[in-house]
Amino acid sequence: MNRQDQTERITDIEGIDLNKLKIVIRKNLIWIISIFLIINLTAYLTIRWTKDLYESESEMKLDIKQDATELGIKTLVEDQNLNIISGEIEQIKSKVFLNRVIDSLDINIGYYSIGKVLVDEKYRYSPIKVTADNFPSNIYDIPIYIDFEPGDLGFEIKLGENGKPINGTFGSPINLNGFIFTVSKAKSFDPSATDDYYFIIHSRESLLEYLSDNLTVEPLNFNANTIKITFKDFNALKAHTIVSKIDSLYINYSNEQKNLTNKQKIEWLNKELLQVESKMEDFESYFENFTLQNMSNNVDEDLKRTIFQINQVDSQRFELNKKLTELNLLIDNLSVNNPEVSINQKQFLPSYLNEDLEALKKLLLERNRLSLSYNENTFAFKQKENELNALKDQVFNQLTSLKKNWLERMSEMKGKKVKLEEQFASMPDKNTQFSKNQRFYKLYEEFYLSMMQSKAQFEIAQAGNTPDFKVLSPATLPTTPIAPQKLMILGIGFVASLVVNFFFIGILYLLNNKIISVQEVERNISVPVLGSIPVLRQSNSEPLIVLKNPKSMASEAIRTLRTSLDFFTSGGDKKAISVTSTISGEGKSFLAMNLSGVLAMSNKKVVLLDLDMRKAKENLPFAIDDPSKGVSTILINKHDWSECVIKTSVDSFDYIPAGPHPPNPSELLLNGTFSKLLDDLKTRYDFIVMDTPPVGLVTDGVMVMKRSDISIYVFRANYSKREFINNLSRVIKINKLDNVAVVVNALPSDGKAYGYGYYEEKREKGFFKKLLKI
Repeated sequence: MNRQDQTERITDIEGIDLNKLKIVIRKNLIWIISIFLIINLTAYLTIRWTKDLYESESEMKLDIKQDATELGIKTLVEDQNLNIISGEIEQIKSKVFLNRVIDSLDINIGYYSIGKVLVDEKYRYSPIKVTADNFPSNIYDIPIYIDFEPGDLGFEIKLGENGKPINGTFGSPINLNGFIFTVSKAKSFDPSATDDYYFIIHSRESLLEYLSDNLTVEPLNFNANTIKITFKDFNALKAHTIVSKIDSLYINYSNEQKNLTNKQKIEWLNKELLQVESKMEDFESYFENFTLQNMSNNVDEDLKRTIFQINQVDSQRFELNKKLTELNLLIDNLSVNNPEVSINQKQFLPSYLNEDLEALKKLLLERNRLSLSYNENTFAFKQKENELNALKDQVFNQLTSLKKNWLERMSEMKGKKVKLEEQFASMPDKNTQFSKNQRFYKLYEEFYLSMMQSKAQFEIAQAGNTPDFKVLSPATLPTTPIAPQKLMILGIGFVASLVVNFFFIGILYLLNNKIISVQEVERNISVPVLGSIPVLRQSNSEPLIVLKNPKSMASEAIRTLRTSLDFFTSGGDKKAISVTSTISGEGKSFLAMNLSGVLAMSNKKVVLLDLDMRKAKENLPFAIDDPSKGVSTILINKHDWSECVIKTSVDSFDYIPAGPHPPNPSELLLNGTFSKLLDDLKTRYDFIVMDTPPVGLVTDGVMVMKRSDISIYVFRANYSKREFINNLSRVIKINKLDNVAVVVNALPSDGKAYGYGYYEEKREKGFFKKLLKI
């Protein structure tokens, strides 16, 4: 007993039952190993099925210089943001700049190779090249699969996995759902390749998202104005190309953005200059028309000239009116044969009239002289009279014609005067309008010259604002992937498997409410522990193991129990032993049968009573000839106990079965017949072993325990719950039992509890069987 206790005792560590922990681990070892393998296998498959991710990076220094002031012109460029680095970072990550990057890169079409495990992008190493005039939107971002035919005869192509395949030849146009394109061979084309290929026409939105998600721009040193540009991709060459392109485009694009304000101002000035030029052209047209219409561009001089012309017309009219008066007087005199002409009249008359008037005057004198000498009827007088009348008529007609001309001229002068007076009346308004337009023209002219000067200043400032950005470290071509980090993932998988198993074992440990050791029973109840029986290594279908396998560990443990019984039953030769448990399945019938066999093999007469009249035994080492006889019929005085005894294969070991199932087994045990039966059996047997019903289910077992010299209460390791210990304590306390001992059945053993090495049990073969043994 002491050796067994010393062998099975395991020291607890800070409240942890190491024996229980060991049992929990052994019982669930297959799950623990499975969790360990699954997590580590998951880590390995994660590495195996994850594409290598590469990262290319470059470093740049930002330094903005404004050199426009070197020309002596005050810069009109707006001040830069105080935080230069933040502004530049946002500029690089902006969609406007990324659109330029997309336009400068040949990434609109992606070519991919489908391997056995992963898909690889064949950037710049694609075996084919797709060309098309335009790309319809209905084929964007959809894989187009291509399968090369053997013998380099052509290929089969389809849109999407479920698309209808069509045949095509290299270099010939193909119409795929309205998408007309040509597939040609590249230098890397290998007709013997077995991989499947597909290509994708990327949309602008997907490319922008791709660049935004994989591009990282971060500051390195705020004081030094340095930044780092990194790009991640599954293709190392593609990542390197994109970073290089960003570096090259960034300087030019940044310069454009820095001059954007000046550029906008210059554009605004150009627009305004065109409008001002248009206004000035309108004024110049007005001045030109004014000059043409007024034959002058000086309104004051025109006003003076008009006044002068009006005065001149008035003078001319006065003179002409004076002449007409003299002419009328001359005509009146002429009509009365007075051809005398005054000096004033001679001055304005034409010379021919003066000559004719002189001639008329002479003829008139000659006629007058003839009239003195000749009669009026004489030929000479008449001839002279006719000459006089003819010349007089001629002069009279000339004077009339001259008067008419002068009257017409007078009328013209009058009309001219009216026009001049109207013109004179309108001249102040024209003068005002002309002066006003002249002022506006001068203002526009000054504004035009000012804007031209500002435009020149902005253009000089734009030329002087030069970004001095330096690439400190060009884009690197990555050779080692940054992800997946294989050692880290494997380490995480290993640690995770240990952590998960730790929590798994801990949860199982906390959830395990089964009795697992003798020490657990001893700690929780004051009832002495009679001993323990190790779990059977072989099949437990044999109920009388002490007979069939007497050298087994279980048989030796039962023999040890037989020896221990002497310490509980001292002072008497006849002993009544009851064997019970809380519920069925804990091994009470097995212990009762084998304990009886061990006692019988020590030359003691033993009888085993099956008092579990509610449940008939099925697995017995002997046959029951008449199941209608048994304890139930004995207690109703139908049969004598001697009639119900069954001889076993062990000498001095008898068995009395339970008999037919009675309706009132508890009442049968209460009558005096049961006590008389025990008394009779004590006269014939050394030991009476009673197999009782479970006390946790019915009260029959408690009645038998009260009439026993010793009651053996059986707990089964890893089967009986801890609360069964409390149930036993309650039964003992209520019924005031003092002859109870505990046996722990089916206790897991590692072969050291009875460690002499002479047991003839078969041990399991194989590593995993040794690990799983209980």
